[in-house]
Amino acid sequence: MKILLINNLHFKKGGAEKAYFDTAKILESHGHRVAFFSTKHSNNEKTEWEKYFVENVNYENKNFSLWQKIKIAQKIIFNFEAKKNLEKLIADFQPDIAHLHNTYHQLSPAIIYALKKYNIPIVMTLHDYKLISPNYSLFLNGNIWENRSLFSCIKDKCVKNSYSKSLVSVLEKIIHNFLGSYNKIDIFISPSKFLIKKFKEFGFKRNAEFIPNPMENIKENIKLENNSDNNTLVYYGRLSKEKGVDVAIRAMKFLDKSEKLKIIGEGPQKNNLIALVKELDLESQVEFLGFKSGEDLQKILIEAKAIIVPSIWYENMPYCVLESLALGKIVIASKIGGVPDLISNEENGFLFETGSAENLAQKIQNLKKYNLNEIKIKAKKSVVDFSIENYYEKIIFIYKNLKSLTKFKKTDNV
Repeated sequence: MKILLINNLHFKKGGAEKAYFDTAKILESHGHRVAFFSTKHSNNEKTEWEKYFVENVNYENKNFSLWQKIKIAQKIIFNFEAKKNLEKLIADFQPDIAHLHNTYHQLSPAIIYALKKYNIPIVMTLHDYKLISPNYSLFLNGNIWENRSLFSCIKDKCVKNSYSKSLVSVLEKIIHNFLGSYNKIDIFISPSKFLIKKFKEFGFKRNAEFIPNPMENIKENIKLENNSDNNTLVYYGRLSKEKGVDVAIRAMKFLDKSEKLKIIGEGPQKNNLIALVKELDLESQVEFLGFKSGEDLQKILIEAKAIIVPSIWYENMPYCVLESLALGKIVIASKIGGVPDLISNEENGFLFETGSAENLAQKIQNLKKYNLNEIKIKAKKSVVDFSIENYYEKIIFIYKNLKSLTKFKKTDNV
């Protein structure tokens, strides 16, 4: 089959990009041909399909003129360049299926109209809450934000703490709700049961297939490290407010000074977090290691006593939890969002009350009361079903069903 994968970014930045590239790798390994459609960026992975990509707009640029801002708003709502370039790619590649990931604000729903013009079946993986709220994370000013009023979104500056960005996002939602743009998607995929539940709470009328993101290198016989005497805790991921890294830092105040916390990653909150460590006089216990990946990251994770996941927003299906469980690590995570879908408290990991540094510290202190080897074994077993092969079988079943139901309209007949 020929599958067209579409995402705003063509470089590895977050979970959506990881799923996008992993899907491509899995499909190609099974002999399918894959094409990409995305935006141009200096960090992009090399691809023969980049000639079709559209310009990536830096929406954070504060030096735009009023006219430039109006043009950007129009692109957010309906990117005509994306529609035009995608039609050229379709004519050349003639895909059997299009699989969308994150496409709003850059490529926009305009691409849906290009795909439907040529009768191409569309699958879309949901990575956040954009289709039910202009605030795609349901998180605002350090708190969960579930206000369904579009007026409140503008009033509360629910998008990037900006009236103008909130207004544009509200207009985008109103217009595409009226046009029924996302109703043209044939099948939605959700990596977590929590996300499906939250969409239904918001009145989303379409069903979504539950297909967890794929995990590479899941091995049931991986060696378990004995870290019972190790006092190193690790957080790894983006250093942003919704990740709750400050909760992990504050928890260190309740622990013995022999306990150490290594923080891996970069992000907008880094300087604030460094300042918090100094304020709490924790410099001897907390270490910032910057960005790590590959074998360097895995070595640190394997040697750690536990991995801390202190998120304070509705995580969908965090890769850091999946990766840690697959390594047979002790994971101590916030009881929020899709995390409890992955961790059963005191079975394959531990859950603590979201935002509570004291409760997190208690969980860490109580580790010595448990048979940690048994929990590590259960941790590994709990993600075996998230293997690449299981993921492939599920998505190819969907692709084949859609292909059989939809006859591709040849470009030269349009």
